[in-house]
Amino acid sequence: MRDFDRAARHLELARDMNPNDAQILIGWAWAQGCLGNPERGLPGAELAMRLNPRYPRYYELFLSRILFLLRRYEEAAAILKRLTAGSPLDHPRDVAWRAAALGHLGRTEEARRCGEYFLEAIPRRWRGDPAAGRAEYVDWLVDGSYLRRTEDEACLREGLRLAGLPV
Repeated sequence: MRDFDRAARHLELARDMNPNDAQILIGWAWAQGCLGNPERGLPGAELAMRLNPRYPRYYELFLSRILFLLRRYEEAAAILKRLTAGSPLDHPRDVAWRAAALGHLGRTEEARRCGEYFLEAIPRRWRGDPAAGRAEYVDWLVDGSYLRRTEDEACLREGLRLAGLPV
C-alpha cells in the first residue's frame, strides 16, 4: 500500500526469476506505470500478451492505463471503449479511465457520458462513508490507482475534470 520502493524491488526480483511468466510480467508492467515508468512497462505488457495469447481481460486494462500514462489517450480510449461498451455500469473504474482519456482528447460529450456511467455505478458498490458523494468517488478512484508521481495523479484528475467530474 504505497510502499513503492519495496514493491519495485520485489516485482523486479519476481520478473528476474521468472522472465517468461506472463502473469508476473503484466503485474510488473502495470507497476512500472504506477511507479512513473510507463515507457518501461509498455514493452512488458506487450510481451505478457504475446506470452499468453489467451490472456484475461485485465491485461488489456493494465495496457490501457499504461498508454494513458504515456499520454497516448486515443489508444487507451479505444481499448477501454471495446472493453466497456457493452456494459459500462459493470466496470466503473475502467469507464472512468476512459472518461479521462476522452476528456484529454477533447471528446467532451462522450467523456461526460462515461463520467456519468461512473457516477451511476459507484453507489451500487460503495462501501465507504454513506454520506460520500461524487467528489469522494473521484478521490477514491484516483487514490486507488496507486500512482507514485503527483503529475500522473494530476493528469488523471485533469482528464476526469474535463469529463465533467468533480475533482
